[in-house]
Amino acid sequence: MAQIYGNPGPEWGDRKVYDALSKLSDDLIIYAQPKLVYKHKVPRYPDYAIVYKKKGVIILEVKDWKNIIEYDGTNAVICKKDRSTLQLTSPVEQARSAAHQLADMLKADEDLMKGRGKLPFPYSFAGILPHQSLETIQALEKVWGEGLIFGKDDLQPEKLLKRLQDIPTPFTHTMSDHEVRIACATIKPENKRFDRTTGQFKGIIDHHQEAIAREPVTPLKTSEKRKQKATQPTLVLQESPEVYIPTEVTELTTKLQVRLVRGFAGTGKTDVLTLRTHFLHDQYPDSNILVTTFNNPVYEHRLLPELGHLQPKIDIIKFATLCTSIYTKRYKWRSPQNTLGVVAKLVNENPLAKEFGPAFLADEFQWMKETERTERKVYVQRVREGRGSGPTGRTLGRAMKRSVFDLFENYQEMLHKIKAQDWEDVYKRTLECLQSGIEPEKKYDFILIDEAQHFAPTWIKIIKEFLKPDGALFICDDPSQSMYRHYSWRQKGVDVVGRTRWLRIPYRNTKQIFEAAYALIDTDPLAQKLLAQDREEVQQPDLKNTALREGPKPQVRQFLSPQEEQDFIRYQVNHLIEKEGIQPEDVGILHDSNYVVNKYKSILPRGVQCFETKKQTGMEYRTVFVPEIETMSEHAAGIDLNEDQSRQRLKFYMTITRAKELVYLSYRQNWPGVLDPIKPYVEWVPNQYR
Repeated sequence: MAQIYGNPGPEWGDRKVYDALSKLSDDLIIYAQPKLVYKHKVPRYPDYAIVYKKKGVIILEVKDWKNIIEYDGTNAVICKKDRSTLQLTSPVEQARSAAHQLADMLKADEDLMKGRGKLPFPYSFAGILPHQSLETIQALEKVWGEGLIFGKDDLQPEKLLKRLQDIPTPFTHTMSDHEVRIACATIKPENKRFDRTTGQFKGIIDHHQEAIAREPVTPLKTSEKRKQKATQPTLVLQESPEVYIPTEVTELTTKLQVRLVRGFAGTGKTDVLTLRTHFLHDQYPDSNILVTTFNNPVYEHRLLPELGHLQPKIDIIKFATLCTSIYTKRYKWRSPQNTLGVVAKLVNENPLAKEFGPAFLADEFQWMKETERTERKVYVQRVREGRGSGPTGRTLGRAMKRSVFDLFENYQEMLHKIKAQDWEDVYKRTLECLQSGIEPEKKYDFILIDEAQHFAPTWIKIIKEFLKPDGALFICDDPSQSMYRHYSWRQKGVDVVGRTRWLRIPYRNTKQIFEAAYALIDTDPLAQKLLAQDREEVQQPDLKNTALREGPKPQVRQFLSPQEEQDFIRYQVNHLIEKEGIQPEDVGILHDSNYVVNKYKSILPRGVQCFETKKQTGMEYRTVFVPEIETMSEHAAGIDLNEDQSRQRLKFYMTITRAKELVYLSYRQNWPGVLDPIKPYVEWVPNQYR
């Protein structure tokens, strides 16, 4: 079936044509009632704009006329229901004017024209009179143009497609995919991606991304205003048969309408989410819409700049802010403690804690709170789902679990003594507030979550409390970037089987950068387990797509001293800025140690982005430097070795895929073996930069 976006007009004839067009082949992309704007000309609103690879672009104008009294080359006189008459411009003439306007818009695109004097594909137009017989249509063709007017006998799919193909504009080849996307983005300018801060053009949404973003919503309980707007038929979702969902999550899953968009790093998940937000804002103007994320950089550098102009019609709120708005209705706010910092103190004071190690205990305590296993019996007896690289993670016997729980109680007592809390306590108490009757100031028809791989089960329960009973979730995540939380959506209480769409083309990176990064997780057991979540097949990135850019391999250098490494990075950053014209903000220095980050921040030009890796999911830079990689791959005490190595590979995969064009990896002592899979995909460069 054709991909058709937008709604038909209110008349019977409009709906008849809409239904006929929707049954055409899937190589037609159809926009209903688009707005065509070119410079200072009057905007045109044709009934349909079609992008057809075999024909070019086509404009259709539909008229619900039943009685045509007379007509000439450009006009017609029709008889209305009250028997009065009205002279109107013919649908062919209206379509012609709109087609010329669209042609002017297309000719203004330098990337499409490439210096040519004419468009690389034709534009055509036609009118449709769905009430008129073949005899009437044949008579009108003599005046309005042969092949330019269709009637009721032309609305069967096979006949309609042939009539479109027979519009008298010869086209001997087919449009390229790039030409198709430019045409679509000309008709729907929101398909073009710009940096709202700099105005820099970033690219065009592809066909698959657009189909996800503009997918019609399963009918909600709507107001009359929304019913008028949201008349588009629902797409067939091809959902899988009913599957078993655990009893404890049935209540949540049965009330949610869900679409999960999954993708590898750089495949455009946030782009799809922002376009989806625009679509919902336009199609459901009186709905309450919330966009949220846990990720501060994504919130500050993507969501606010790209969606802020839609406020206050939509709300863009960080997940932590959502929680504090509820938490502070009952509790006095206290800044949360860092879990690892408190646990480190516990390890210093408790010999048993030292045996487990701070990294393991901090991770375990967070997991216990996120999965609501803070009672001894529940923690000791239940399987530790969402942990580690095996089916159930690192195995802990009940005796060991009891010891861990003893330490958990010690940890909680330490927090109590200093009248403190951690972030997991904030989320836990927020959920308790909501479940005890404290209502959010606003509930939402639609909630869109970006970087949702970071969300824990309790967080999803909180989100549910902000959603209306008939509301819908639109979720974007990258399971291969689940560095800190490894919950499946089933464990989070959301059934996504048959409701998942994948993005597989890594547009952000060059082919060489993504190949190197993906080699780290291609055979890693934890990464592959995450990619196969929720009974879906393991997906693979599309590295053969012609849209992928070529570029140099990531470079690896070994240095003899810290000073030598710093000197190189400072020299190379200055060279890129001063000689290559790269903006400081397009250079990222990434490491998981705050000490290393601050060291480079102090010696590099202002504006260069120096950040901890854990804060960088969703971000991108033209060039990325990753110094001291050997210190990023040190084994965390207490963490299972296999699990720890998987986490390290996932971390490096995420870090490397922040780069759009260039990657520089450097180390001093020994090459970290955990990165061995990357060796065939990098360039080993001697340290000769002066």
